[in-house]
Amino acid sequence: MLLQRFHLSASSAALQSAYTLSNAARAAYQRALNERLPLAHIAEQSEQPQFWFANNILQVVDVYGKPPDEADHVRLAREITSSLKLRDDMSALVAPDEEQPRFADLRVTKEDLERYMKWARTVY
Repeated sequence: MLLQRFHLSASSAALQSAYTLSNAARAAYQRALNERLPLAHIAEQSEQPQFWFANNILQVVDVYGKPPDEADHVRLAREITSSLKLRDDMSALVAPDEEQPRFADLRVTKEDLERYMKWARTVY
């Protein structure tokens, strides 16, 4: 199953306290700079390092988003995110030729951001 429902409830505190994708990208970029990781240099070659990190996070760890007109977040499999484009403000994923977002309110849990940073430290 490509979409897995992730209901917001008391038991899903991880998602309630999750970073927005934009904030996760900003934190990852800052940590990569502080730790002098090669990914920081690679991201800076794009001239939009925070946006680069947001796209990279989508490729490496789980990200959650809300489909239009739904209250629940779903876990976005990489098979889904790879065919979509991240909006410039990093707030939503859209199909290449569409304006309406397929998924909005993109979130990354603290645990997944830590997993991403652990992975980032292995990249040379």
